[in-house]
Amino acid sequence: MTEYTWPAGVGDPTPESIRRAWPATVTALPVGATVTGKVIGRQPFGVFVQIDGVPDAVGLAEIFAAPHGTVPPPVGFAISGNVVSHADHNCQVRLRLRDWGDQHVPVPLWPNERVADRDALSGFLRRLRQDFEASGDQWENRTLDSFLEALEAWVGDAPGWYANQGQELPPEGDWTFMARALSAARSYE
Repeated sequence: MTEYTWPAGVGDPTPESIRRAWPATVTALPVGATVTGKVIGRQPFGVFVQIDGVPDAVGLAEIFAAPHGTVPPPVGFAISGNVVSHADHNCQVRLRLRDWGDQHVPVPLWPNERVADRDALSGFLRRLRQDFEASGDQWENRTLDSFLEALEAWVGDAPGWYANQGQELPPEGDWTFMARALSAARSYE
C-alpha cells in the first residue's frame, strides 16, 4: 500500500489499520452495497474515500469510471456510491460514485433514490448540509426564510413532481418524501 501517497490527515486511517481491518471491511461492505463518505485524497487517477461507518476502510473511485472529462472532486467532498469490488492486494474498496463533483451542482437525492429509515435520513441531511457548505452560493434559496418558503411550496406541489417522475405520491408520507422535499427546497420556487 505504499505505491501511492496516502492521506495523512488527523483521523484518516493508516495503512496498518486498513490492513488489520481488511477482513471486517470486506464483510461490512459487500459488492453492491451503497456507501457514503468523504474524499480524503485526490490523485489524477481518482479519489480516495473514507467510508462512513467503517472507519478503517478506504475506498478508491477511479476516474476512468466517471463521465468523460471529469475532474476528481476535492478533498472533503461528500460522496455516495456503490461498492463494485475489493482489491485484496492493496486493501481498497473499489467504488462507483454517483456524483464526481464536477462543475454541476451535486444532487443530494436522485429521483429514484429511497431513504428507508431515520439513519438514512440523518445521512442525507449531512450530505445536504455539506452540499450547502461546498456550493451554497449556487442554491437559489440560501436564507432560512427563502428555504422554508420553497419547502412549503414544494410540499404543496409534490403530487405534480411525483407524477412527472412516473411515481405515486406516498399516501402517508415517508422518510424519502421528507428528504426529497428538503432537497427540492434548495431551488424550488
